[in-house]
Amino acid sequence: MMRIKNIVDLKTAIEYGKALEQYELKWFEEAGDPLDYHLNAELSKNYKNSLATGENLFSMQDSRNLIRYGEVGSLANKMLELLADNKRLNLIETINTSYQELLEQHNNTSSIVVNVANQPSEDNKKVIVEKLLAEHGEGSNIEFSEDPSIMGGLSIKVGDETLDLSIKGKVKKLVNQLNF
Repeated sequence: MMRIKNIVDLKTAIEYGKALEQYELKWFEEAGDPLDYHLNAELSKNYKNSLATGENLFSMQDSRNLIRYGEVGSLANKMLELLADNKRLNLIETINTSYQELLEQHNNTSSIVVNVANQPSEDNKKVIVEKLLAEHGEGSNIEFSEDPSIMGGLSIKVGDETLDLSIKGKVKKLVNQLNF
């Protein structure tokens, strides 16, 4: 996956898309504003692999317009229209989560979130990423998230399992042990 987060214009989005096609990413996400229907339509015509956008839309009308004018694929289009017509667009996040789990299972990969108190150095980050990829598959998606409340250490979430090696987690475990 390549997440751009709405920072490029149409010309740059198409250039990025052409450069990224060779890597056969799971998807190229939000190259431009999801409300820029022209950009999304043109990019879908110029990028042969999967595109993703729309998670930051907040109204049914915005979602409908993206479907109608953003050149969303026909199967996805039909599914989104059905959800919109039945006032079920709130299910998109659940559907996406289920889809991601199935895709990861099929590809033998994982989505991994590494929570850290402070961003690690590039060398430490590289070591963490290499170990996680070796354990969970080369195609795994690894995201680092900063959470100062853990005070130090890290916690790693893979699917619904969490390995908590943070100071906050250790203190919590100690308190639970002392309270019997």
